[in-house]
Amino acid sequence: MKKPKFYRIFDYAKTLLPNKYLADLEENIATIEQVKKSTGFSVGYPGWNLIYYLLMIHLERDRFNHIVETGTNYGCTTIILAQAIQDSQTDGVVHTIEIDHENYQKAISNFVEAKLNHLVKPICGDSKIELPKIVNDLDIIRLAFLEGCHLLEDVIFEFETIYPKLSPGSIVIFDNTYLIAEPTENQRVNGALNYIHKHCGGQLINLEFVSGYTPGIAIWQK
Repeated sequence: MKKPKFYRIFDYAKTLLPNKYLADLEENIATIEQVKKSTGFSVGYPGWNLIYYLLMIHLERDRFNHIVETGTNYGCTTIILAQAIQDSQTDGVVHTIEIDHENYQKAISNFVEAKLNHLVKPICGDSKIELPKIVNDLDIIRLAFLEGCHLLEDVIFEFETIYPKLSPGSIVIFDNTYLIAEPTENQRVNGALNYIHKHCGGQLINLEFVSGYTPGIAIWQK
């Protein structure tokens, strides 16, 4: 793997974050080590705001919006997704999956503290098992944030699982998209994006200088 790169911004006005509890968690944060303890391996600022406003202007007004997330971690990006549903005054819910039980319990607590637990349906388990169950019960997925395991084959599995339920305007967001792997290593999220664009077409924007290690957030639309 190439050397870590960090593009997460620490010195910013915390009032820019759309949720006060999340802003409180970010207060006095100045290093990656502090981030890991407070908000986990989340995308951080300004990635959170990118996702928030993208969802705010993309939620459908005349139908229920199903948002799917893998890799809940501490639930901080989940809070951003739920806050966008609430602030847009649309109907919707975030279905989120976390494999680590300790992280899952932390996320549950954070949802309550953020006063958004009513907009989140959390599941503790492996996305390979739980994601197909969720998808089977949904009609349309308006937006998905795939942030579970970053190995190429796992990213492709999650994408291909949700793909049948994506409408023509649906959006899929990927984190950690920077090409961090050497040519002989698993190509991870970056390689999955190349596969998806080749086999499924669609529109793809890869923003490589946002988020933490590995940096990069990509937005794909069917």
